[in-house]
Amino acid sequence: MAVRRVYVIELEAAAGRRRDQRIPWVYVGSTVRTPERRFEQHRADYKSARLVKRFALRLRPDLYEDIETLRSSKDAVRAEKGRARELAECGFVAHCDGTSYGRDVADWAEWDAERLAPVAAHVDAAAAQLTEAAFRPLSPGDCARLLHGERGFWPAEYIDPLDPPPAYGLFPHVRLSVLADRVERLAGPVSA
Repeated sequence: MAVRRVYVIELEAAAGRRRDQRIPWVYVGSTVRTPERRFEQHRADYKSARLVKRFALRLRPDLYEDIETLRSSKDAVRAEKGRARELAECGFVAHCDGTSYGRDVADWAEWDAERLAPVAAHVDAAAAQLTEAAFRPLSPGDCARLLHGERGFWPAEYIDPLDPPPAYGLFPHVRLSVLADRVERLAGPVSA
């Protein structure tokens, strides 16, 4: 019996009006293949939803890797819809099985530390990428602002705003304070 995996694909801005310009539309699906292979199939127009075929940007493992593999297609569909609803609750418009969750909802709640914990390694990798790409040393607070894509924070003194690293603004659905705490822990103790 084949196992199924839920995956999430980030869609380009042209996919539809966003609830917050920093938080993209996403597509949530499931597959018996690897998410990477299924993403390639979507891009090649094999059994692809029209929205995904036109606007697929990249896989978002930080939004699905915490979901365990599933044994039945019913369980996979239930998990897809559950993840789409959860993503809608934190600001995404999540398209799944013909429904765009969160499209007509005005409010949402950002992820807290407990919700982030299962995929925190993605924050760690993104923080490392931003630190490496930065023009000058980043404080943990400024690194968190870059991860969050915080409004009112001008990133040009740290990164090229015309060609930002992929990690820039990747976590606007996570509380800024949670990101700052995570980056602070990664930085370790500051020596005098």
